[in-house]
Amino acid sequence: MALFDGHNGPAMSDFLCDHLVEYVASAISKLPQQYELSGFLDIHNDDDSSSDSSAIPADDIVSDTIKQAFKEVDDVMIDVSEVLSSPSKTNAVRTLRHAHSGSCALMSVYDVDTRILRVALTGDSRAVLGRKVSSKNGKTDAYEVHLLSYDQNAHNPKEVARLEAEHPGEEVVKNGRVMGWGMARAFGDAAYKWSVDIQEQLYEKYLGDRVRSNMKTPPYLTAEPEITTTRVQKGDFIIMASDGLWDCLTSEEAVGLVGVWLANNIDSVYTDSPVKDFAKKRSKDDKVYTRDELPLKVPLEKVDDENDETLYYPWWHATKQFVNRDSSAAAHLARNALGGADSDLTEALVSLAHPRARKYR
Repeated sequence: MALFDGHNGPAMSDFLCDHLVEYVASAISKLPQQYELSGFLDIHNDDDSSSDSSAIPADDIVSDTIKQAFKEVDDVMIDVSEVLSSPSKTNAVRTLRHAHSGSCALMSVYDVDTRILRVALTGDSRAVLGRKVSSKNGKTDAYEVHLLSYDQNAHNPKEVARLEAEHPGEEVVKNGRVMGWGMARAFGDAAYKWSVDIQEQLYEKYLGDRVRSNMKTPPYLTAEPEITTTRVQKGDFIIMASDGLWDCLTSEEAVGLVGVWLANNIDSVYTDSPVKDFAKKRSKDDKVYTRDELPLKVPLEKVDDENDETLYYPWWHATKQFVNRDSSAAAHLARNALGGADSDLTEALVSLAHPRARKYR
C-alpha cells in the first residue's frame, strides 16, 4: 500500500502511483531465489552450510532492497543522458516533465507469514500505528500510539544534521524550509539533484531553468527512504496520510479518532486477520468529542493544547471538537481534520477553490 503527495505538477506522483509499488514488489519477489543461489542462510538454521529454498531474507536485506528500488526509480526519472544526446528542445521538455515535478512517497510492505510491517518514507507524509490496550477502568478499549515514520523536514533534527554534514558551510535550512521546500527528501525535483554543469546545459540549450544562486553542491534532495520495521499484533491498525492531515490533527488525535470510529462501526472489532472490513453498517453517534475524551493511553501532556503544534485550527480561529458521523474511517478522519463538529467550517473549507484553498487547507 502506498500514497504519493505530488508538488510542482502531478507528473511524478502520477508515475509513482502507476509504477513504484509494482517495481518494489518485483524487487522483493526476487530475494528468496537470490538467497538460495548465493548461499544466504535460513534464519531458522544456525548451520553455515545450509542452503534452504525456504530461507527468509534478513530484515536489513529486505529494507536495503526497498531503498535501492526507490533510488533506482528516481535515478531513471531524472536521467538526462537521452536529452543531452539530442538537440531537440521538444524531446527535452517531454522527457524531463517527471524530473521537474516532485513527489513524496509513503509505502507499507506487510509480510503475512511473519506479521512484519515495513514502512518506507521519502518526504513529509506520515504513518502511525494504533494498538489496542485496556483503559484505566479495564472495561473499554484504549489505544497506544506508535510512530512508524518520522517527518523528513526542517523540523527533524536528524534530517537537519544530515544536510549540514553533506553541505558544510551552506545555509541549506532556513526559516523552517529545506532549500525553500517543506520536505527534505523527494522523488523528482531534479533541479536540486542535477550538477550545476548539467543545469547550465539545460538552461542554455533545452529551455531549462536558470541555475539558482544558492546551488553550490547538489544533490540536496534524495529519494532514499527511511524504513521502520514493526511486528503487527492482533487488532493493530495503521493510518497513512500526507502532511495535509498532520497539519490539522496530531498523531494521538488521529489514533483516538479511529478508536472512536471502531467502537461505533464494527460489531466484532477484532479478528485473527490484520485486514479489517471497515464497510460494516455504523451505529448512530451524535456525541461531540473533545480531545481528552478520545480513547487514548498516552501521557496527558501529549494531548493538551500546549503541545499541539498543528497549524490549521489556530489559523481558522477554531476549537477542536470531533464527531463520528461517517461510514468510512478515512472520511471520518478527513471530516475531523477539516472542522469536525463545526459543520459550517467544514463546508466552507471544502468550498474553497484553487488557488485560495491552498492557504486554508
